[in-house]
Amino acid sequence: MDAVVLWSLATALSFAVADVLIRAGLQHTHPFMGAALSQSAQLAFFFLLWPFAGFGFPPLGPDYLWIMAGGVGQPALFAIFFMVGISKIGVSRAAPIKGISPLFGAILAIIFLGERPAWFHIAGILLVTAGVALVSSGRTEGRWRRADALWPILAAAAAALGAVFWRKGLPGFPNPLAAVVVALAASVAVVSSFAFLTRGGRPSGDIRRALPPFLLCGAVAGGAHIFFALALQRGEVYRVLPLIQVSPLFTILFAFILLRRAEGITWRVPAGALLIVAGAVLVTLKPAMA
Repeated sequence: MDAVVLWSLATALSFAVADVLIRAGLQHTHPFMGAALSQSAQLAFFFLLWPFAGFGFPPLGPDYLWIMAGGVGQPALFAIFFMVGISKIGVSRAAPIKGISPLFGAILAIIFLGERPAWFHIAGILLVTAGVALVSSGRTEGRWRRADALWPILAAAAAALGAVFWRKGLPGFPNPLAAVVVALAASVAVVSSFAFLTRGGRPSGDIRRALPPFLLCGAVAGGAHIFFALALQRGEVYRVLPLIQVSPLFTILFAFILLRRAEGITWRVPAGALLIVAGAVLVTLKPAMA
């Protein structure tokens, strides 16, 4: 395994742990307020880490704008669009649609970054996307409009575009921790404003009970964004995004071990897992092996 694979898988694992903590926190508050608390906690985590890590910020320049744009795309707009999608069409439809982000990422990376994936990378992206769709698919109660499927599509596009912006700006940040702080500052501003506007300034549940899991989530998700930046600093977007999409496998494993929800694991899970693993293996291959 090269460093890109290890950092990408570490990102996927960390995001899966953060998802479990977010679920715990969302039992006590509104989803958009939860997103604002989580990302604010991440920013606070990095400011606490700053004196010990000793990272500095480079001189002001265009790279700051690229990283800020990356933070607005991922995690800010991604979180907003995905949560709206869940509220409109249900998570079992929104999650597999959101999983097409590697397709957007590959297309954008080819157009704007000049990346040239080999045929087996494209095959791996398609397998990962199909596997995510299969693992996440299931029956959703209620009626929904086809137009509402646009929300998770927008989430996938925001995640992919954000990754491209991250990749564009990271060369100007010798220490990726500084880039993460800049991106999260932009993200917190966007998500907090959205949470305030959608709630109209009204109280959003029991914040005191929601705060502990979100504070812990801030540390875990903060680590995830460090791994994410390290992966993008060393590897192509078309390789990193599909590897991060294996995170549902970790989430399912945590649910099985910690929540004992074996009854929720149907044939879709092992079948989808095989597709994801096969696709992940393909995208890890280097072009020299073609």
